[in-house]
Amino acid sequence: MTDANSEQRKGPAVVLATPPPVTHRTAEENLGLGYLAAFLREAGHTVEVIDGWLEGLDIPTLAQRILDARPGLVGFACYRSNMDRAIETMHRLSRAGADVLTVAGGYGPTFHADDFLEAGFDAVVRGEGEVPLRLLADHLRDGTPALDQIPGLSHRSAGGTVRHSPTPAPKLTLDELPHPARDTLHLTLARRSMVHIQTARGCQASCTFCSIVAFERVGGGATWRQRSVPDVVDELEALWQRGATHFKVIDDSLLEPPRDAAWSTELADEIARRGIKPRMRGSIRADRVTEKAIAELARAGFFSFSCGIENFAQSALRRMAKRADVEQNRRALDIFRAHGIYVQAGHILFDDQTSLEELEENYHGMREYSWTISKGIFTEMYAAAGTNFTRRLGRQGALQVDRDNLGNTRYEVLDARVRPLYRGLKQWHRAHSAIYDKAIDPLSAPKALEAGELAVMHRFAQELRRVDLDFFRSLLDLAAGRCTAAALDDAVQELVRAELARTADWYGRLDDQVDRAYHDLGLVYDADANPFIC
Repeated sequence: MTDANSEQRKGPAVVLATPPPVTHRTAEENLGLGYLAAFLREAGHTVEVIDGWLEGLDIPTLAQRILDARPGLVGFACYRSNMDRAIETMHRLSRAGADVLTVAGGYGPTFHADDFLEAGFDAVVRGEGEVPLRLLADHLRDGTPALDQIPGLSHRSAGGTVRHSPTPAPKLTLDELPHPARDTLHLTLARRSMVHIQTARGCQASCTFCSIVAFERVGGGATWRQRSVPDVVDELEALWQRGATHFKVIDDSLLEPPRDAAWSTELADEIARRGIKPRMRGSIRADRVTEKAIAELARAGFFSFSCGIENFAQSALRRMAKRADVEQNRRALDIFRAHGIYVQAGHILFDDQTSLEELEENYHGMREYSWTISKGIFTEMYAAAGTNFTRRLGRQGALQVDRDNLGNTRYEVLDARVRPLYRGLKQWHRAHSAIYDKAIDPLSAPKALEAGELAVMHRFAQELRRVDLDFFRSLLDLAAGRCTAAALDDAVQELVRAELARTADWYGRLDDQVDRAYHDLGLVYDADANPFIC
């Protein structure tokens, strides 16, 4: 076969790109792009990955990089926080006269397909993207299959009509997928970011606030599926040989059934057999935590977990449909601490039905477990598309017309005596979110830090937590001593103003200390202002 015929067989080049999101976090690799690139290359397609977040590209530069590649197809990894930037990039390609088909995929396009098509994208992938994107690239190269025959695809026809394929995107057996391409590995290592790896997709829980299961249900079948231990460790070993030592396991839930302590032992044994010593961070549900499982996962190399504690009030956990109860949450945290595991404790302090009694219970739980890593004292449940929480509010007529910066619909806290505390804590956290986000990013992202380096950043997080909790206590004391909501609101606002003024110098000094630590550790904080605090 001649070179010309070979190029014709490969078809137009494919660019997989992601614009930088509007986020308070620093850049991490996009493993989804790596999986898609590997899957397309396996089918003979030429693929270039352009990660605008890791590379720190502004939109004009990202658009020019795409144009320079002269692709026939551009796939954008999208979510609500980079939607506007993806749309701007797509528009720049159009204005430049690029003859290119643009497609958006990810959580945002899956739940807001019409929004992306109306913005000008030619197509949207709903659900997992490997098969739809490969078939779309085949369509451009070979003329088949027809767009209407591509599962999971929504597109605008030549006449402008929006068409949605009724067939869902298939969910493939994970061990049969090629290991993700690592085009951006050098960028990840240079930033001291953790290298991402995925051992499973989905989750078996049904929390009312979460979009994960809703996304998995788009493709039908099981909402959680896993890779085999040998396949996972094959990938770890290959990355270890390329210089990666710290890994973020990006599974939504690492230890879903049938995984248990025996699976954890199998993983630890296989890693030890290969002679590698990775340091890893993962996510785990509190109801799946056991002494034996955590001991074995620590032996495998896990030093940090995120765990969705969410609330220390049982009534709130029931509203969230959490499988873990308060006692299981406490037991999980005790087990983590006994094994020296850093824990980022996910928390949702407010929803529409939060009570003063629940806030009091949460204060005591937070104080008892103040060693955990927190994103700040103020947190609220988001009314995100596709969640049971949002559907309930919609049925009750409780959703407001406007949305927040990330497309979540707003609602009101029902208890008139809770609302002043909601506003006061939100004002407090808004004033300090920049220092908070910077201080915890090396712990929550996290960065590829050694034990002593982690301890330095953890001390800053604990200092911030202590001052947060002192302020929370003051607000609760005000609520206990005021009879009317109006009087409480006035008192809260006065306290917020006084405490912000009193602590301003302290926060300034801590910010300076965090900056010095970043310099000493060779880290860079180049994130945006927190878009969730608005």
